[in-house]
Amino acid sequence: MKIAFVRLTSLGDIILAMAALQVVRSRLPECHVTWVAERRFADILDHNPDIQQIIRIDLKELKRKKSLTALRAEYRRLASCGDFDVVIDLHGMLKSAVIAASLGGIRYGFARQMLKEPLAGLFYNRSVPVPLDLPAVCRYTTLAAQSLGLDFRPDELCPPKPYLFWGEGDGAATEEYFATDKHNILLVPETSASYKNYPPEKFARIANLLPGNIMICHGNQQEFLTASLIAERAPHVRVLPRLNLNQLKATVGRCDLVIGGDSGPTHIAWACGVSSITLFGATPVCIYPTERNRVITTSSVVNLRKPDSRDDSVGHITPEEIARLAQELLA
Repeated sequence: MKIAFVRLTSLGDIILAMAALQVVRSRLPECHVTWVAERRFADILDHNPDIQQIIRIDLKELKRKKSLTALRAEYRRLASCGDFDVVIDLHGMLKSAVIAASLGGIRYGFARQMLKEPLAGLFYNRSVPVPLDLPAVCRYTTLAAQSLGLDFRPDELCPPKPYLFWGEGDGAATEEYFATDKHNILLVPETSASYKNYPPEKFARIANLLPGNIMICHGNQQEFLTASLIAERAPHVRVLPRLNLNQLKATVGRCDLVIGGDSGPTHIAWACGVSSITLFGATPVCIYPTERNRVITTSSVVNLRKPDSRDDSVGHITPEEIARLAQELLA
């Protein structure tokens, strides 16, 4: 069976959606899996033995070109990638539904009430109702399993088998930053949305409360500035160089603990079986907590469909609470 998954963005959601692969592969070991993702996130899929083909697309570049010819060429390329038996849109947006339709095969997607853009449902042959209050990782896996007629138990992802991988040389970028005589702790200073960010001065307080070798990652200039601010207030903290996704996977995979908000690097830790503390305020808990992957939430009433961007309650979590939990995990 040839199966195509479409999940274009974001980094964290692609990681959570990838958990479905181990369930599918365990039931359909001979299936051929293709994944379609935006080019800037697609490297997170690299080296995964459950994926036989990765299709990288660049919708931003196509939009910049404003060329109908380029758009037609891209869809012709997608159509030539194979005759699929099943195409599963894990994204639920109009753009992902159109891409799914260009791949051929029977198309599945979330039921209308689950879609951020209900018009996407017009491109599906079959829609699957999935409870909105499930953690995101479970929603994606439920959609994939039901689309393929497979049974799925949520406890199969508590915890998942590690499913992110990297190349042999990807760890070299941060080799010199790791200690061999103490715990290696990674701080993730920012997320994709400001209201999910934990305050940098409180990150510095956490760093000053914890023993060990503490590092900070960053993915853009703003995150670098935040990382530098934390390092100024906690002088023993080291700011890592900017990493590509395969280098980031290799770095997270070697850590003893990752601490951060609802973001890609903390989801990488969950998917790699690395101990983590993920902080949630305005957004719902999207993973299954485990003995080594803990979450701290606030008292906010979360809007499951559209989180309140004015809710910065994640910043109310105290550094002392996080440090206590970190020491428990490191012990």
